Amino acid sequence: MKPLKRALKVLLLTVAAYLVQVCVMRYFTVRSVVGSVIFAVLAIIVVTCGKKYAFCASCIIGMMMECMLSNSNVPSLYVIAYPAITMLCAQTFADLSDRQLEQRRLAYERRQVRISQGRGEKHWWHSFALRYRDADLPPAIRIPLCAGEMDAFLNAVLIAYMYLIGEELTLIHVFRLAGSVAYTMGLAAALMYPCRKLLGMYPRRRRAQGGEEV
Repeated sequence: MKPLKRALKVLLLTVAAYLVQVCVMRYFTVRSVVGSVIFAVLAIIVVTCGKKYAFCASCIIGMMMECMLSNSNVPSLYVIAYPAITMLCAQTFADLSDRQLEQRRLAYERRQVRISQGRGEKHWWHSFALRYRDADLPPAIRIPLCAGEMDAFLNAVLIAYMYLIGEELTLIHVFRLAGSVAYTMGLAAALMYPCRKLLGMYPRRRRAQGGEEV
């Protein structure tokens, strides 16, 4: 896909995510918990298009959110929070370059050699870590995880701010944070296929003259 065409589609998804979050999601609350379509779409952009597109999209979202919440007690909170959280999570979930993949492969091999020589301990979580940290996970797993991590970070920042201004924190806040993260991950899983198809990740199969797909 041409860069300009992809950039326009990313912009369309960004604005659509903002409008849906502000105008529609209030009608889909579950016990006062609202998922974040914004973080779901940003996670899709992170994994599908890379860090540059995700940074631009997060800056646009942050500016629009700041304009809507201009009476917030913390100036420029969303302008700073959305790009910072997006880029922090992109370091973990964005596609790796060939060089990064090679570095991870070499690190994995060195770790295996140390374990086979008895110079390293293999804990119960070691196999899990090797599979899910050192390998490049499929997008179907990375996108919901990225969306959930983004939502958890922002909610943690808001809860910390509430605590600093003197509001008492209870388990209800923790349950709402967990519910919001789960809701956002579900939204990311549901929106993943149509958004990635719009971004050209699933090209249409062409038919040959004989009618067979190629």
